[in-house]
Amino acid sequence: MFHVNLLSRRDTDQFVPLYEIIYAIEIVFIILAYIAAGALIYSAVRTPRLHRLIRLRIISPMLVVSGHLTARLMVMHHQYYGPSERVITGPLIFGSIMREIFLGYMTSLVAILALDRWLATTAWAWYENSSNSTLFFFAFQELILFSIAFAVAFLVVNEHITDMQSIYYFAVIIAIGAICFALVFRHNLREMREMKRGAVVHRYSVAKKYQIRENILLLTAFSNVARPLVIVCLPPFIFYPIYTNVPPGIGYDGLRLFSASMYDLWLNIASFVVISCLPYYWPDLQQPLRRKATLRKFTMTINEAVVDLARKFSSCTFCCTAAQ
Repeated sequence: MFHVNLLSRRDTDQFVPLYEIIYAIEIVFIILAYIAAGALIYSAVRTPRLHRLIRLRIISPMLVVSGHLTARLMVMHHQYYGPSERVITGPLIFGSIMREIFLGYMTSLVAILALDRWLATTAWAWYENSSNSTLFFFAFQELILFSIAFAVAFLVVNEHITDMQSIYYFAVIIAIGAICFALVFRHNLREMREMKRGAVVHRYSVAKKYQIRENILLLTAFSNVARPLVIVCLPPFIFYPIYTNVPPGIGYDGLRLFSASMYDLWLNIASFVVISCLPYYWPDLQQPLRRKATLRKFTMTINEAVVDLARKFSSCTFCCTAAQ
């Protein structure tokens, strides 16, 4: 059975404190990714102008990310506090499955997003109506994503395919999704240009123009996020082949173990960076956070004023008591 415990204490103890430092940095980014995911879920829930399927499309990946982060913490606990020998435990199997589900889900997400926006363009009246049938469409998307993710996780963990074969599969899925995404984006831009040249303005055309504009804003935000995504995701796909393809016992074990630890670290760095970039490139998601920050600042100001007033009152009471 393939499992993600690439490092054991027997391997890393000879390099103290290198891997302790790497684990500490990784925990910091896991906490930051938790906070960023929670903030993004809050923004999606508190932004009513967004279509509910868009809000769900933001929330669902954040829950998958949170599951991956939790599983990674379990694996790290096993790596550092577990047996020094390589053994397979329940938490380790769970961590292995969750990481492969995370990779399968996220790499397939671009293609599913293209499918969602394509239907929102062609069937705009039905999509904009937000009927209950649109929820079935979202459920269908999630079924595709999790079917792919669970299938890949099952095949990899049970060693029906190798981990490198799964990486090749992810690369193909990302390429297909990027092509579909670009085609849908160009189609929406073409639709908007045609509408600007002179459409008959009535209730439906106005609604269609709104839907096309929303599609373009969403696709633009995700295409902008793609740039930092590529930058932060390149290192993991460089580190992992080094660990896999360099044979053990030929004098490069230190490089192999370091590449394995950096692979896990960079996956969490990439999660944090991508989640943080989405509100930056999608201003609508910033408003709830700004209101929350303003409310928190106002609340803190009020609390400080109350504490100061109570302190002055106590001081005044003490002085009056002493005078008596």
